[in-house]
Amino acid sequence: MRRSDIVERATGHGPQATGFRLMAPGLCLLTFALISCSDDPIPKPRGQLRLDLPDTAYTQWSGHCPFTAEVPVYAFALEKPGTTAASGDTVCGVTLRFPGQRASVFLTCRKVSGDLSELINDAHAFKDKHEAKAARIRPERVERADARVYGTLFDVEGDVASPMLFYLTDSTTRFLYGALYFDTHPNADSLKPVTDRIREDLRRFAQTLHWK
Repeated sequence: MRRSDIVERATGHGPQATGFRLMAPGLCLLTFALISCSDDPIPKPRGQLRLDLPDTAYTQWSGHCPFTAEVPVYAFALEKPGTTAASGDTVCGVTLRFPGQRASVFLTCRKVSGDLSELINDAHAFKDKHEAKAARIRPERVERADARVYGTLFDVEGDVASPMLFYLTDSTTRFLYGALYFDTHPNADSLKPVTDRIREDLRRFAQTLHWK
């Protein structure tokens, strides 16, 4: 497959259960993530977000999954319980949890087995499900040939379930899908300060990602 095909929408049709194959390993971490973040030392009333975001700073994250990248210091990464280097080589789920902002980025990394076009189609189809409520969807291409990282970030504006979705791949063996979700009802105006910051964090993630 040509590199230009990696950052363009692939042709064909994905499975009827579009998105499940991409998100299942990450979504199963939600309960564990919510329990883990219960130690937040500053309790907040239900529905209230912490808008006084901390200073921007990043740290390098590396686990059993076949990639490493910089993540913000005010977030923490949780791999699916039981993940090993061997199992993570095939499919690996990670939740990047933002406890102070009550947000999570669900990451699913899969080994490509001749189905790259189908995985890209799934990512686009999942993004398309937001079109009914989205004010605008802005694609941002990622092309880092030196690190073999290609893909697209989708900045989804409006009162949508996920304000940023993305996929990254090395075009041959690895495919990483991610989606940002908040614990609260979607409200683009009230969430904007937090959403804008996490969008920048995910751009940093994409620009610093390296495959193992």
